[in-house]
Amino acid sequence: MFGKLAFRNVKRQVGNYLIYFITVSITVALMFAVNNVIFNKQLMAFAESMQELKSGLISITIFVSIIVAFVLGYATSFMLKLRKREFGTYLTLGMTRKNILSIFILETMILCVAAILAGILLGVFIYQGLMALITNLMEMEFSFASYSASGLLLTIALVVTVFLLSSITSSLYLNRVSVYHLLHGDRMVEKKVKHPMFWMAIAVLSGIAIVGCCVVFYQTVLNMFQNTDSDQAGFLIFSCFVTLGVALIIFHIGVSKSIVNLLLKNEKFRNRRTNTFILRQLSGKLSTNAVMAGFLSFLIAFAIIGSNVSFMQKTSEKLTLDKNYPFDITANLDPKDPSPISMEQAEQTIQNYSEIERKIPYRYYASQDNTLYRQTKWSGEGYEGLNDTFITESDFNQLCEALGIPTVTLNGTYKIIADIPQVQAYDFSSTQLDLNGKTYCYGGILTDVPMFSYYYFTAIVPDEAVQGLDVELDCMAYDLKQDRYDAEALRQELSYQTTSRNGQYLIERCDYDLKEYGRIQRNSNTAIFIVGALYISIVFVFLAMAILALKTLSSLSDDRQKYRILFRLGTGEQEQNRTLFYQIFCFFLLPFVVPVLLSVPTAQICTKIMEMSGYAGNVSEVVTTTTAIAFVVVAIYVLYFIATYLIAKRNIVHHQQ
Repeated sequence: MFGKLAFRNVKRQVGNYLIYFITVSITVALMFAVNNVIFNKQLMAFAESMQELKSGLISITIFVSIIVAFVLGYATSFMLKLRKREFGTYLTLGMTRKNILSIFILETMILCVAAILAGILLGVFIYQGLMALITNLMEMEFSFASYSASGLLLTIALVVTVFLLSSITSSLYLNRVSVYHLLHGDRMVEKKVKHPMFWMAIAVLSGIAIVGCCVVFYQTVLNMFQNTDSDQAGFLIFSCFVTLGVALIIFHIGVSKSIVNLLLKNEKFRNRRTNTFILRQLSGKLSTNAVMAGFLSFLIAFAIIGSNVSFMQKTSEKLTLDKNYPFDITANLDPKDPSPISMEQAEQTIQNYSEIERKIPYRYYASQDNTLYRQTKWSGEGYEGLNDTFITESDFNQLCEALGIPTVTLNGTYKIIADIPQVQAYDFSSTQLDLNGKTYCYGGILTDVPMFSYYYFTAIVPDEAVQGLDVELDCMAYDLKQDRYDAEALRQELSYQTTSRNGQYLIERCDYDLKEYGRIQRNSNTAIFIVGALYISIVFVFLAMAILALKTLSSLSDDRQKYRILFRLGTGEQEQNRTLFYQIFCFFLLPFVVPVLLSVPTAQICTKIMEMSGYAGNVSEVVTTTTAIAFVVVAIYVLYFIATYLIAKRNIVHHQQ
């Protein structure tokens, strides 16, 4: 009996359940796609890098499932409120709360099964698109990806768990709610907001805090690329994110509790057409849902910022690879700490993977002084033994010629190679180097050359200046004929076990930098970050929009009565449609507009990071990405708003006819 009643109720409520069902189905589809990525055999072949990818995605999936469970539990309460009069009638007819709970859980299970089936069907296609994205990010060849039974089972387990948790939320509500509240909850008077000017002041202060967070974050990023302590910068960035989240929530609470009351005081505005009715409708809704609007705004802002940062990382990582690995393989051997794998042995091993096309030998030298480092923060306590390092003009120029970049002419001066942007903030103009009986003046700084070493910075000096200096590193740059090979296997062969500096434990060391290995590692990390950020962002945006829609639809019965009064006062169908449109639009707009506006400072900060990293020519990619992300979020917003409006119009305005 209960089964037939539950099935009939689902059919009868299909219009009201549509948004809930679509949201859950899309969430299931994304879970299915990501879970199949986790167990994909093609990616498994990447061994170590795939293990990081797998662990990262599993963590993200569990995190998203927890958020989904919380949000769906919240959404389920809306569905209960939408039907509270129906459940109150059941109780008055003799049903027990246990009976009603059984019916609702059966309905939820029907939706669960339908959502799993629809979600998996949609996920079949999303998975292929996701694999195409990941293989593109990891620069792998894409082929039709097989599906995993483990991914399917994990998806079903997570979805069932989510629905069970939402059912627990439903049972708690039905056990506590009174019959009177179920039958007459629509008539309960919402409390009037007190002190709207106070709440407006709170909103203004919170808005200033949001702007302040953007400014402080921007300045902190500038300082990070100049001369600010990294620990302090990290603390400031974390504080900005926390403050931004709190300020967003408080801002929306303040606006929700003040804006309508202030507009009602504007006689010209409130007397225009049905504006007073719209404002009265919004007054209780915005005030009651102020905290919810703040949290939803935070979720949407997080989604937009996370998506932008993830794509910026992809762009910068691709450019940084060529800067950090100018050659296919680079050997860095310390003559004071001889490697058990000599260059001759390494070359024989390399030849087994790819033929060596060109070799370029060069050296780094070190003085017993730190004249240059004394001009920076990398001197004094904690930096004892850090001395100036040099590369000769001829060695540097032969590396530049091999890469096809401009060479340098010193003319008796020295130049600084700045591998990190912070070096640009220091002034070496009055610093002279005394080397081999000669004095060399500062000749400038180079910031747009590849990273030939891992020192904070290095000085290029004339060849005769290094005579008598100790050799710091014996280096060799290799160009290979085939730049795609089994880099993980080669690196394993070129690695060896050694003791740490304190001699307490063994570490794995490799004196050869492999560009292909770096590419694989960077691409894997980027893939985790982008896929994870997109996954979380899409789910957050859909869930936020679903909550707004369900919250609107949960008050249909209350709105129906008020629009019936409006109809009796002589308001026609067209005017009612317009009134309902503006009412729902304003309710949807509140938690949405600030996160979208945050796309502007997000784009500015990302472009500044690209410029300071030496990639000014690629800032247009960041702007394009930011615009595309904002467009997608707006499109999702519009779709949910239109669907909500059409459902509400059918139940409210057409109900009068």
